[in-house]
Amino acid sequence: MKSQHRFTRSAIAACVLALALSGCAGSSMMWPSSPPARVQTAGDKPVPRVQDCININSGTPSKYVCGGKVYTSHELRKLREDSASSSVASK
Repeated sequence: MKSQHRFTRSAIAACVLALALSGCAGSSMMWPSSPPARVQTAGDKPVPRVQDCININSGTPSKYVCGGKVYTSHELRKLREDSASSSVASK
């Protein structure tokens, strides 16, 4: 009887360990980390995105380095909005 309790305890411990180690494995397969990039034509200049930049200051406003230039989060938002409005106006 004692060996059966020991086996049960070790089986439960193994299951708990397997669940703890697996965590959320495979969940990234369901949810993409970033939206697909928009297709650029020959004359388009790419707009820097926060996802593609390096954060150098997490204060207010945050500062990012994109392509060798330093931008604040406000400047990146303005560039993104201007690019979106110009692409809508050109259609």
